[in-house]
Amino acid sequence: MRKVTVAGAASVMLLAGCAGGGGGGQAANPGAAAAGTCQGAAVKIAKASPSFVYLPFYVAEGAGYFEQEGLVPESVEVHTGSGIVAAAVSGSVDVALVTAGEVFVASHEGAPVQSFAQVTKLGTNVVIKKDILDKLGITQDSSDAERLGALKGLRVGVTGSGSGSDQVVRYLAAAGGLNPDNDMEVIATGSSASSVSGFTSDRFDAIAISSPQSDIAIQQGEGAYLYNLANGDYKPLANNLYITAMASERTIAQKADVLECFTTALARAQRDIHENPDAAAKIAQPLMGDIDPTIYAPAFESNIPSWPSTPVIDENAAKAALEFQNDVMGSDLSEDVLNDAIDTDIATTATTP
Repeated sequence: MRKVTVAGAASVMLLAGCAGGGGGGQAANPGAAAAGTCQGAAVKIAKASPSFVYLPFYVAEGAGYFEQEGLVPESVEVHTGSGIVAAAVSGSVDVALVTAGEVFVASHEGAPVQSFAQVTKLGTNVVIKKDILDKLGITQDSSDAERLGALKGLRVGVTGSGSGSDQVVRYLAAAGGLNPDNDMEVIATGSSASSVSGFTSDRFDAIAISSPQSDIAIQQGEGAYLYNLANGDYKPLANNLYITAMASERTIAQKADVLECFTTALARAQRDIHENPDAAAKIAQPLMGDIDPTIYAPAFESNIPSWPSTPVIDENAAKAALEFQNDVMGSDLSEDVLNDAIDTDIATTATTP
């Protein structure tokens, strides 16, 4: 087992910038894959449907960084966090992009899994009907108590019971002195698309959802942000580890070199996002689905704070995620779970020149 170390202790490798014209997962330099340290190694990655919470992965995919490390990547969509974890445990995938909380719980329950890289900080946003805010006189300058109080009596759409969006709503309700089971109606929609359509058709007064779906809901459903968590709008959740790259302990033991190559590619993408965001946004956009460019561009810029600049898991962000998990789910996971559930050796090696 490997203990958490502070992310700042590792230096991010100074890699080449975004390749011009990258996209569709093809290597920008046709000869680069042959020079990769993992020449010909297959890596299968599980994740949910396209969302900005996976954006660094899409940048790496679109720029061809996995191929440049010699990898042969294949990604599959799995629609539940528990299903993604199970796929990694069974060995049907090598890497799972999943929430830190799900890894903590799985590890606590005895599953041999560890997060080895950070992908995204908490970026589930809360969108509310603008006329509700106007009626209450709430603006971005209102206090947290006033803004959180706006949730009382609302129909709030979340993607699923126990999902990340459900947890965010319950956390914020409790922070505002509300009981999410009595003071509002929390409704599981089944998918991000259903949450957006429910909001735009006025079946929901508010929804919790990540970008760019939150931005689409605002444009099409006459909404506004109650909280844009992706840009740190709610300070208590501004540094909270969310999506991680996770693998089974067996995969970590047997394919450490493959995971290091994967993480090197991810590190390059994270560096691009912060040093050359326009190019990174362009590379990722085709992989995010059919999104109106007038929505995509500002949404990308707004989400930049939620994407770490290094894959090495930050100790404080991991502790914050554990506290969030305990607060929302009423669990009592101790910090000892961090020692079992997090591996920083792979990312440290991948980002050390």
